[in-house]
Amino acid sequence: MKPAVYKIFGATAVLAVLLTGCGGDDTDPDSGDPSPRAIPASIAVAAASDAALMGTYASSTIALNEVTKFNPVGGDPETCRFRFAGLQQAGTTRLMDGDIRYVPGTTELRVAFASINGTEFRIQGTAGVFVDKPNNRVVFTNAVLTSTQGSGNTITLTGAIPMLGNRPEGC
Repeated sequence: MKPAVYKIFGATAVLAVLLTGCGGDDTDPDSGDPSPRAIPASIAVAAASDAALMGTYASSTIALNEVTKFNPVGGDPETCRFRFAGLQQAGTTRLMDGDIRYVPGTTELRVAFASINGTEFRIQGTAGVFVDKPNNRVVFTNAVLTSTQGSGNTITLTGAIPMLGNRPEGC
């Protein structure tokens, strides 16, 4: 190889090491697993096609990741996003986790996903959900989520999922 090629490879390797060391850019909403936080959370599944899923899911240390602003290429609008995990159904080992995406500069939900023991449900739009930025939470009030597996099964959520402060502008 020529010396110029070594310089390019060397510079690329140094940059990769530096980005790895500092965590890189957190603009990818799927980067980083949610971490346990000393923040209590509780949400109820008041109605469900599968009665076993009904009940209260709670934790005194919900796992959250930072809210990130994501602007995809193409038709989807810019969103603020975060993930949560670790809400356990009372009296069982069932866990709920999810992904919440909302429109910057508004209180409008774009889409939210909640998964209970691997069964994923989705709600799109603002029916029964709003982003309460001053109180660092997303509030669900009789919000109906539909299975993403095409079964037509639903769950109805009531409660709030906290989100971390110190969010990007508009989030």
